[in-house]
Order: sequence, then structure tokens, then C-alpha cells
Amino acid sequence: MPIIVNSQPQLGKTTEYRLSIQADLNGFSFSVTDPLQKKLLFLYGSEFTMEGQDMDLFSKRSLSLFKEQQLLRSQYSSVEILFGTSKFATIPGKIYKSEEDLQTLQRLHILDELDEIHSHIIPQEDMVVVYPVNSTFLNIIKEFQPKFSVFPTIGTYITYLPCFHDYNKIFFQYFKGVVTVIAAEGSRIVLCNSYPAAHFNSALYFLLLAMKEVQFNAEQTTVFISGNIKDLEVYDIAKYFSKVKYFRNPEIPLPDFTAELRYSTLLFER
Repeated sequence: MPIIVNSQPQLGKTTEYRLSIQADLNGFSFSVTDPLQKKLLFLYGSEFTMEGQDMDLFSKRSLSLFKEQQLLRSQYSSVEILFGTSKFATIPGKIYKSEEDLQTLQRLHILDELDEIHSHIIPQEDMVVVYPVNSTFLNIIKEFQPKFSVFPTIGTYITYLPCFHDYNKIFFQYFKGVVTVIAAEGSRIVLCNSYPAAHFNSALYFLLLAMKEVQFNAEQTTVFISGNIKDLEVYDIAKYFSKVKYFRNPEIPLPDFTAELRYSTLLFER
């Protein structure tokens, strides 16, 4: 169902705005923002998800949404595709070789036949993220938005987590089936990984394991949360950590905590 923030932007002015499309285990969502005013104009979250990893069905539903939503077919100053996947590899820039992208991912993950391999450079960490994107989904985007840039959602978390003022901090994202944990000490990323987690208790275990691995003190560590996390689960995290915050862009607030958890990634600049 759509979530409308402020009012729907006038279609004649979309060439001044940025369209950001996110596809992850939370589903298909998109935002329209005014990059100069740093203002969210429109936010939409679909009722279908990527659970079960049926990308063919997900792509068909995305195609229907493009046909229904005029905003997805309008012209913009820039169009960004954020693809969320646990099938990624982070490689130090000094040893990265683009010709080894496929082999690197195949050593770590089982790839699908229609996966298209991409890479994303994070200069401040001297790091490259290698990740797959479903080619059927990308071809649907190309049909309506021929010019776009693709980014891994994990790249946003790695880029912005060190920017928060807290010194010891951990990013924690949970969707049923997978948890992603990133730890930063000051401005330096010290851990980044994803783990299978069928239940929240398993995800919480990996969070505590990561804290132990990087030797953080729970009382001096801030956890930034994202994903599909219930109120009671937030309280469970707070039992172990003194500070729990949303991973959000402080310049562009969202209307409620559910939106902050699921859609805030759309509002960061890349």
C-alpha cells in the first residue's frame, strides 16, 4: 500500500527530482525526493516481497507496479536502483581484480542462472563490494527507465555507519531468513557479514557474537537497526546494549518507526 509523505509531486516537475527504487526482502519500494531541498516528496511500499527468493514472480509483480504507477515511468534527474542481497563479498581495494568477480562470489554463495554480477567501490574504506542482481528485474527497470545506476544496499550501510558520531557502533538488519551485521570502530569498518537466521533469536545471537568478535563493550556500543523488527525484539536488543537507534538519514525524517526501519535506505545520497 502506498505511503504518501507531503503530497504527490507534480509530474511536470519530476525532472528536478531523484527516483530511488529498492528491492530487498522487505519487497519493492520507491521514493521521490528533491535533492536540493533534501525533502521527501513521495514514498511507496509494496505489499509483495522477495521472500522465498522467487525472483521471477517478484519481477512480474514489479512490472505490474510500473504499469500502475505513473511516477515510476516519469523522467527524473537521476534514477537509483538499490538491490538488497545477502550474496555479497567485500574485498580490499588493493587486492581487488574485476575479472575475478564471478569466481569470488561463487566461492562464497550459490548464484542463480540469471544473476548479473556488479561491483561497487567504497573509496573511504578502500573496499569493493561485489554482488549479484537479477537480470530479469533489471531488464524491467530498463524498459521504463533506460538510464539508471545500480547500488547494493549493503554499500549504503558501510558508507554511512562510520559517519555517525558514536564511536563503537554496530549496524543490525534482520529479515526473516537473514541477518546482516556491520561493526565500525570510529570511522573504520571492522566487520561486515550476513548470516542465515530463521528466527529473531538466531539473529540476536549473531549480533552478540559480532560484538564479542570485535571486542566491543555493550555499554559503550550503539546498535543501529533496520529491517522487519518488532517492538518486543527492539526491547530484546536493548537488554544487551545501552543505545539502540534507527539507521536513518537525520536530514530527512520518516513518519513512523516502521517506515524508518524499512525505507530509510532510500533517502541516503550515493
